[in-house]
Amino acid sequence: MRKINLVLCYGLALLLFGCASTETAELASTGDLNAAVAEVEGLLTAADIDQAELLSYKEYLEGSEYLGKAQRGLAGNYQSDYILENAAKGKTQFQAALENARERTPNAIRILDARKSALDAGLRDSADLVEALADVDDDLRDETDNFARPLEPAEFSEFQRQYFALEVKAVQFRELDAVNLAIDKAAGQGAKKLAPKALRTALLDVSEAENLIAQSPRDPKIYQVILDLAIESSIFLTGTPEDIAAKIVVQNRELEALSKNVGNLEKNLKTTRSTLMETEGTLKQQNQELESARSNLQETESALLLQNQELEKTSTQVRFQRAMDQAIKEFPDDEAAVYQQGSKLIFRLKKINFASGSATIPAASKPMLSKVNDIIRFVGAELVAVEGHTDSVGAAELNKDLSTRRAISVANYLSALAGGYKIGYIGYGESRPIASNETKEGRAINRRVDLVVTAKK
Repeated sequence: MRKINLVLCYGLALLLFGCASTETAELASTGDLNAAVAEVEGLLTAADIDQAELLSYKEYLEGSEYLGKAQRGLAGNYQSDYILENAAKGKTQFQAALENARERTPNAIRILDARKSALDAGLRDSADLVEALADVDDDLRDETDNFARPLEPAEFSEFQRQYFALEVKAVQFRELDAVNLAIDKAAGQGAKKLAPKALRTALLDVSEAENLIAQSPRDPKIYQVILDLAIESSIFLTGTPEDIAAKIVVQNRELEALSKNVGNLEKNLKTTRSTLMETEGTLKQQNQELESARSNLQETESALLLQNQELEKTSTQVRFQRAMDQAIKEFPDDEAAVYQQGSKLIFRLKKINFASGSATIPAASKPMLSKVNDIIRFVGAELVAVEGHTDSVGAAELNKDLSTRRAISVANYLSALAGGYKIGYIGYGESRPIASNETKEGRAINRRVDLVVTAKK
């Protein structure tokens, strides 16, 4: 009985001590409700910077709840006592959270950096990732007994891996969410039947972008090129093949109408010039009419120039679209692909199948290059830049030399076909991967030759 009484007394003492230690903090301003709430919002910001949500979860959560009540009360014109009471309680909890965070940070200092990187990557923009972060945080608090002890090396390694995985997913969500939504929308509208190749290309581009982001989530230069391709691929999915065909028909009609207008303008211009000469020869006294005719002539010439520019622009776009359609018919996906990038066409040759260490073009690949040359000639190319790429197997300098020699071989072969365009070459070696070099499939993708085509203006 005496032992039970001692335990009860000890528990009562702890309860009284707890009640005595939870005095509500005083606000710096009680006469200005906006200033009072802003003071607590400032503490929330400080708590977020110190990651008190992790280090002092209970106090951080309670402080956020009290602050939310104060903010809603301020917005709803509640009684000032209600607003000030909740603001003061929120300040109390946030101050406690900040104090706990400072005390517990030494036992979590290194893992906090990994968690902060995940937050800085935009993790909170995804509800699923926020939930996943909460799970990892809970496990971390459990393992360290709420940071009563530092992490052991093996524990640190595991939690660092989990936070890094969240950072990767956050970057993937940030960069690819809009693309994935566009692909899902296109799939829901029947893209699997209407545009299967375009859908597959978009999915492959997204997968490549995800892989490169997973390798270097903090270096956009590593994944920006394939990310741009993924965005471009998702844009192509907004139309079906029928839509593309209809668009070409419309463009051809516009082209014909523009040509007719140009002919009429040229005829009108000839007539205007003839009339002007007659007017200058026979009616020199009518200077006012002559100046008006000259003005009309200048306007007609300006209109002709604009029509010619529009005609050229439309003609180039039609040729680009026809070239891409022809490439889709001529080449399987694993042999070659064609993309439009601004004012250029990119031919990605995936299957030249050079022998290991060799720059000699296999005889089996020459028909493909001849087909590519025919399409390039149709486009009306001015310049073709041949870019050689390798995987990361072997020394970097050897890979660069090999990629250069292969680019030269392709450039020489195209030159022999006399396509009527200028040809340049460059070897990038392993420096511009578009897939992971950690897998056999990724290395095969990286061993490629790209042809960058600039059309005549």
